[in-house]
Amino acid sequence: MSAYLKILRLPNLGIIVLTQYLLRICIIGTYFGFGGVSPALSEFNFSLLVLSTVLIAAGGYVINDIFDIEIDKINKPDKVLINKTISLSKAYRLYYGLTIAGTLIGFYLAFAVQYFLLGFIFVATVLLLWFYSSKYQKTVLWGNIFISGLSAMVIIIVWLFELYALRADILTYTEVMKQIRVVSILVAAYGLFAFLVSMIREVAKDIEDRDGDKSAAYKTLPITVGTKKAKLLINVLIVISILFLAFAQYQLYVKGIVLVFWYLLVAVQTLFLFLLYNSVKAESKEDFHFLSNACKIIMVAGILSMQLFYVSF
Repeated sequence: MSAYLKILRLPNLGIIVLTQYLLRICIIGTYFGFGGVSPALSEFNFSLLVLSTVLIAAGGYVINDIFDIEIDKINKPDKVLINKTISLSKAYRLYYGLTIAGTLIGFYLAFAVQYFLLGFIFVATVLLLWFYSSKYQKTVLWGNIFISGLSAMVIIIVWLFELYALRADILTYTEVMKQIRVVSILVAAYGLFAFLVSMIREVAKDIEDRDGDKSAAYKTLPITVGTKKAKLLINVLIVISILFLAFAQYQLYVKGIVLVFWYLLVAVQTLFLFLLYNSVKAESKEDFHFLSNACKIIMVAGILSMQLFYVSF
């Protein structure tokens, strides 16, 4: 059982659950409260949305491990589970079970909010995760962009389903038009934050895994342009993230949301500066592994700022 828990990356799945619940309670719930309404998506259906997201993400981890069996023997030999603790056939069964269950739940939710086409987001996500593992992680930047985009989608999909659930009740939708605009901006901001941090982490992981990737003839960024240029991209992305966050802080300060402003300054900007310092001096595989883990901490720190919108009003 412990092997199955490891292959599913429970800490990462926990971040997904935390992100989606904080968005619903602290952002959507808080701002809709100004209009005297509650989130339109029921608690039960929202729980199913979280479950669907988690199932498909877990399936993505499994299929990635399946395709990376040989490379992981070089990059992280102590963490290879498939063909050791878990047979390949069982891993495939686990993958198909997770992704099919997640997709079916997604289509049920699309039907529930009266916009069936939303269900195809789950199909597209499953396909992207498959093609990432089988093809795009071997190429320059495409795999990084896909995974970073899916990280942002964890946030965006909650708002998409909420919007379509709202549209089923035109009267309520009209009452909270102002709140919808504000929440849309916040969702876009958190989505961009997730995208940038994920991009930094993905490039750092590519540098960390360059030896195994090179032996498998992958064409990742560090292999194609060299470690120095790949590290330069990491530094540029960190600086862009710092500037983006500073702009967001300015907007929050102007609007009087000072608690979130100070939290981002102390808890997130400080971490970004620490990340930049360590990125500049990073040389070894262990250094880039540290950067990858640091990005997880920054992601959680940024997501936790959602709580302060709830506290501020």
